[in-house]
Amino acid sequence: MLTILLRTVIIYIILIGTMRMMGKRQLGELEVSELVTTLLISEIAAAPIGDPSIPVIYAVIPLVTILTLEITLSIILLKCPRLKNIASARPSILIRHGKIDQKELKRIRISIDELISEIRQTGLSSFAEVDYAILEQNGKISVIPRKSAQPPSAANLGLHPKESGIVHALIEDGVINRYNLELLSLGEVWLRARLAERALAPNEVFFLGIDDSGSLYWIEEEDEK
Repeated sequence: MLTILLRTVIIYIILIGTMRMMGKRQLGELEVSELVTTLLISEIAAAPIGDPSIPVIYAVIPLVTILTLEITLSIILLKCPRLKNIASARPSILIRHGKIDQKELKRIRISIDELISEIRQTGLSSFAEVDYAILEQNGKISVIPRKSAQPPSAANLGLHPKESGIVHALIEDGVINRYNLELLSLGEVWLRARLAERALAPNEVFFLGIDDSGSLYWIEEEDEK
């Protein structure tokens, strides 16, 4: 039992390292080559865990080999984009200026019901409101509405709002995020000063964030009582 536990922990750690080195893309939307790699990794990793007679090294070597091949292939495809069509499919245009490409739908075996469903999920009600619908390389359908179907933007209304960027967490559940403080060149002295202005300690703050314009977002810790 202890042997199986140790083998499982070893394979688990190796898999985490492998997936981290392969990049975040591997954790989300997969292309054909990435899907094959992920399936192979899961099969190879499961073998020594389920069968104690198989040495752990028999899983480590194939995992390292697959990782090397995946990284090498990614570099080759980056340098030679034309070769990418061999490992993955080209994007397919399903709707162009509101008109459905029936031949393309039949070629890639997507039903009209599936296409309608994807369009509904973007908040559009008809094909006439769609400028382009494109089946991307990762299998998802991108729907680009016509200008007349898009909600008005601030620029359309003649407004020029200040860009606030994104919110960066400085304190999460009472814990100071020193990485973001350093990233934003703020420092802990600055943070302590902001806390002193509200007479708060870090453990009394559930969330403190700051956007790119310098605005602070406070959520104080709720009293458990």
